[in-house]
Amino acid sequence: MFDTPLLIAPQKLEIILGVLAPHLGLDVLAPAAAALGERPSRKPYEVTPNGIAIIPIEGTLVHKSYGLDAFSGLRSYVDLQEEIEDAATDPAIKGILLDIDSPGGEVAGVFDLADTIYSARAAKPVFAAANSDAFSAAYLLASGAQYIYAGRTSGLGSIGVIVTHLDVSASDQKLGYKYTIIHAGARKADFNPHAPLADEARAVIEAEVDRTYQLLVGSVARNRSLAESDIRQTQAALYFGGDAVAARLADRLGTRQDALADLGNAISGPTAASIPLKGNAMNEEQRAAEATPSAADIEAIRAEAYRQGYADATEIVDLCELAGMPRRAAGLLAKQTTPEAARQQLMEARVAEDAPEIRSHVMPETGTTAKPSLANNPVMKAVERLAGKGVN
Repeated sequence: MFDTPLLIAPQKLEIILGVLAPHLGLDVLAPAAAALGERPSRKPYEVTPNGIAIIPIEGTLVHKSYGLDAFSGLRSYVDLQEEIEDAATDPAIKGILLDIDSPGGEVAGVFDLADTIYSARAAKPVFAAANSDAFSAAYLLASGAQYIYAGRTSGLGSIGVIVTHLDVSASDQKLGYKYTIIHAGARKADFNPHAPLADEARAVIEAEVDRTYQLLVGSVARNRSLAESDIRQTQAALYFGGDAVAARLADRLGTRQDALADLGNAISGPTAASIPLKGNAMNEEQRAAEATPSAADIEAIRAEAYRQGYADATEIVDLCELAGMPRRAAGLLAKQTTPEAARQQLMEARVAEDAPEIRSHVMPETGTTAKPSLANNPVMKAVERLAGKGVN
């Protein structure tokens, strides 16, 4: 680490030194900061020049990690919670990208973090990129984003719960070991590995698996605006590349760079090509301010919808152009309107020129139709905590 040339991002080196220094008895504070008795202000994640926070969710996910555990392939929900809240409440951060490569991990702590990510969408755009794998707990976190990108070889899904109980009693017997378990409370030794699992103990585990599975299904369904039955039908299967998009576990095929580019466009001035086709209705003021999309915009809308697996996309766009209402295409595609229903709506709109139009150029809401309550919003709570410490 020292006196050796490194090929590493400076931000990552600072994080590594910050963790290792106390164990090595080193003071790695910059001289000026040390003289002032203060630690320099650093972000624990990368921030692009245009204000996008890139928060990595990598390795096995655990509730808490201690010391050097973080360098053995673990990522803690506690650390991620702090980073998400920091990015969501920092005025200099304009958007958040979750860079995910994880098989999942512990249950403890993951649902609180998933709710924080979901709530952060009320503060600023949150995108996620499955930069290889986003399975199980990692997929739950990804689902909290407004838009999910899947690489051609990326894996998503595994939306399920698993518990393993190891019974080593037969091995103990072969080795000549005999364990005597003394306990108070009839159920205290339910999961003792040196005895077969009792029926009562098995029932406890099965009930907890079912309860956790319901929490998982409900959270993913809310985040992705899908029915719980759709999530259960995946049967915790793994989906790769385009199959993940077809199963509606991802929104488009794309790399981390694609996600960064689209998020950059979204925070600087969204276009039809860069914003997901599942947004909210625009108000009259927004609608009046928009110009008729160009031919390039229309083609972008058509291509994006087709990539999302909407088979009738081309026909819908053509109908809107023929009716002289190209701006309606995005709204109809967002609702996955059938060509027959689109024709009817366009005819009615021609009769009543003042009929409201629906267009999706605002940031999408992939959760419930109601906006997340700010009363229990983890992001707002973080703002209140910072305010209480005198931080503006």
